[in-house]
Amino acid sequence: MDIAFIIIWSVLILYFLVMIPIEYNNISSIKEQKKKTNMHHNEMYEKMSFEEEQLNFNLQGNLLNLPSNLVAALIYKLGHRNS
Repeated sequence: MDIAFIIIWSVLILYFLVMIPIEYNNISSIKEQKKKTNMHHNEMYEKMSFEEEQLNFNLQGNLLNLPSNLVAALIYKLGHRNS
C-alpha cells in the first residue's frame, strides 16, 4: 500500500471520529430548541440568525459529515427512544 493512501484514510477516519460528538451536540440542541419553542422544523430555521443558519447548513450539508451525522443521529435516537 502506498503511504499516501494510508495517511489519507487515517485523516478521514480521525475526522469522522472527531465529528461524531459535534454532530451529536448539534442534533440534541436543535431537538431541545424545537421542544422548547414548540415550532416546526421550517419555522425554526426561518427564525434563526444568518450565522446559525449557515452553521447548520455547513454541518448538515457537507458530504464529509454524512457518516458522522448518521452515526450521531443513531446514537441520539437510541439514547432518547423512551422520551
